[in-house]
Amino acid sequence: MDPMKQWQEAERLAGSEGLEQTRAAYEALLEDRTLAPYAHLRLSMADQRAGNVRGATGHALQAFAKAYSDAGLLEMLCKLLLRLGEVRAALACANALAQANPTAGALAETGKMFSDRMLPDAALPLVQRAMLKGMADAPAMQYLLGLNLMYAGKLDEALEALERSVVEDPKLASAHWALAKLGDAATRDKRIDRLRDLLKTVDEGHQDAPLLWYALFHELDRDEQRVSAWGALEKAMRLRRRQVPHDDAQMDDLYAAATASIDSYVRVEPQSESSDAAAPVFVVGMPRTGTTVIEQHLCAHADAASAGELRDLAVQMRWVTQQPGPYRFDGTLLRVMQAGDAGLLGRRYLEHTQWCAQGRGFYVDKWPENHLAIGHILRALPQARVLVVRRGAADTCFSNLKEWFAASYYYSYDMLEVARQYARFDRLMKVVESANSPRVAFVDYEAFVQSPAQVVGDLRNTLGLPARADAGKVGGQGSVATASSVQIRDGVSARHVDSWKRYATYLAPMLNALEQSGHC
Repeated sequence: MDPMKQWQEAERLAGSEGLEQTRAAYEALLEDRTLAPYAHLRLSMADQRAGNVRGATGHALQAFAKAYSDAGLLEMLCKLLLRLGEVRAALACANALAQANPTAGALAETGKMFSDRMLPDAALPLVQRAMLKGMADAPAMQYLLGLNLMYAGKLDEALEALERSVVEDPKLASAHWALAKLGDAATRDKRIDRLRDLLKTVDEGHQDAPLLWYALFHELDRDEQRVSAWGALEKAMRLRRRQVPHDDAQMDDLYAAATASIDSYVRVEPQSESSDAAAPVFVVGMPRTGTTVIEQHLCAHADAASAGELRDLAVQMRWVTQQPGPYRFDGTLLRVMQAGDAGLLGRRYLEHTQWCAQGRGFYVDKWPENHLAIGHILRALPQARVLVVRRGAADTCFSNLKEWFAASYYYSYDMLEVARQYARFDRLMKVVESANSPRVAFVDYEAFVQSPAQVVGDLRNTLGLPARADAGKVGGQGSVATASSVQIRDGVSARHVDSWKRYATYLAPMLNALEQSGHC
């Protein structure tokens, strides 16, 4: 049969017949040079629907291996590879796309995908090129440009782009939020008035309303208008809680599974493997507790590269266990992994992340949620180190409450829920500490800000990290794509210690809950 007719038949079957017939029809096209990449794409999607993580990943990689210089094909492949956590292949696919005479829309869409995955070094050139090809005046593109320039530390350029975006689209909530993080004191009154005027026109039920209220809180907070700031934050939390779910029972189950993984895996400490290959260091903790600033100082003074907030451990855990789902852990995944192949998990993780070492002996994976998988890390990666960052209970909870986390940390929009989350984290870390693994170190944020050089030196010794011969300045190793991307440029300061006290009266329910659980 003519290949195009075979393709049309496969597409017809996909819409009406069973999985096996559809699969066979696409498999018949895998040797055709023109249609093979598309057939692999369809088979990958079919495997995703069937919950076959390994099959979906394999077909996506085969599609890229057989791809040719077609911008539409490469754009689809980038999306698929990123969705499956194959970041390095997606980056290579983006490079191929850039050489394939893509449309401005393809560049913009792909750049946004990398931006959403917190990969600004990949996103920025795609966004800039899309703008050169005719999208320079689009407010959304100005916002993407500004956001990724902010991550890259080009703060003046970022500010200009973000301001242009809200001039063109005054209702662009994400840009107002970024400006609340980045904007200077001289123009703060203008931004506050602009937000207040905008909020008069935005219904409380609008999807962007919470984000705009969070932006207003940050502006008012920095302007020391505490009464008004708290009113904005309280409204932001209340509106956001309406939008996103939070299940305390589900969270309890997740932490129970995390605790079980430590109990079962850390009883016997595995021998470290001798290897010349780069080894991972996991910096973990609750969000907004100083993990970024400590990681940046560690990488500036140790032979370790900053890899950013990788999702690869969760992605590869899902591949090993055939448990489809998002780039985060859940109780089922952690429990199934206990019976899974830890050696395979370790090999897969290293294969997908060691390129981040950039020639150094170690590389730092700073995704905070990896604290849930410490037991699995210790078992699967004998060469890995773990650094747990802890911060005072009230400061941790308040720093979570005042942050917009978009698609994660849904406990952070309620004072009692955030207090319960801190208690879970603290209990889990006490279990980790009692395991007494020589590959796990702990650091208190408050001690670090008092004496950063001494604390980092002690951590290097504890973790066995050699000194970096070309010690550089903090934040000078590249982009910082976290909520601390602006703050990290300001250096270390104790001014954020006990910051909750400025709002102590309003935080009484949270403080009482922490006191009742023995954390305040």
